Amino acid sequence: MITILLHRLLQSFLLPPLNSLIIILLGAFFFKPQKRIGKIIILLGCFSLYIQSTPYFAYQLNRVIAPATIKPSSLKHVQAIVLLGGGVNNNANEYSVNAISSPDTFVRIRYAAYLAKKNPDLPIFVSGGAIDTKDSEASLMKKALIDEFDVENQIYLEPDSKTTSENAKYTSRLLQQYGISRVVLVTSASHMQRAKALFEKSGINVIAAPTGFYSLGYSSLPVLWFIPSALALSTTSAVLHEIYGYLYDIVL
Repeated sequence: MITILLHRLLQSFLLPPLNSLIIILLGAFFFKPQKRIGKIIILLGCFSLYIQSTPYFAYQLNRVIAPATIKPSSLKHVQAIVLLGGGVNNNANEYSVNAISSPDTFVRIRYAAYLAKKNPDLPIFVSGGAIDTKDSEASLMKKALIDEFDVENQIYLEPDSKTTSENAKYTSRLLQQYGISRVVLVTSASHMQRAKALFEKSGINVIAAPTGFYSLGYSSLPVLWFIPSALALSTTSAVLHEIYGYLYDIVL
């Protein structure tokens, strides 16, 4: 738990909006002794906050790491579908349960169900442990696949992983126990490059099936692409998180 806390604190400093606020505070620190330098640093911080909040920047940044959609013919030779969790919502009192899958996870579940319906013979391996809840992500995803999408494929759980690295390590171990070495991997588009690389590092051949692509929208009003929004800032944060994670998990 301490490791997770430290991980999230470090994330906060590297991701918006705190990364920009730190620059602004640094400029304020220099403002009195070095007014010109302080002013420049403050302006840089403000600009970085603005640019990271625009839909256009979020979209272009997402395009850098988001792979292409899967081709149906790619599924002919895979042995299983692997679905990765993307968080839970532990404030779901309206459902009278401890927790439900987060919106990001639900997008992944829906696409996995779509692929499963087209490939009913493929087993599904769902991966994700419990961090802030009693129920693992894997168990919640399995429940959603069965109860909400009527998926009839065989479903296996990997309920212990708490990071993408552990998703790959523990799920690969489980896959290999069943003699499975080639899978179609379902996760968010911005998450795919890192997840795919980690699974391949663990000895699994991966066909990427990304979902949850960020859309600019407002094609008839492109001026709105440059108006800051909370969704764009959240998307920028998510993509930067994946870029940093890829550098840490794969490159370093």
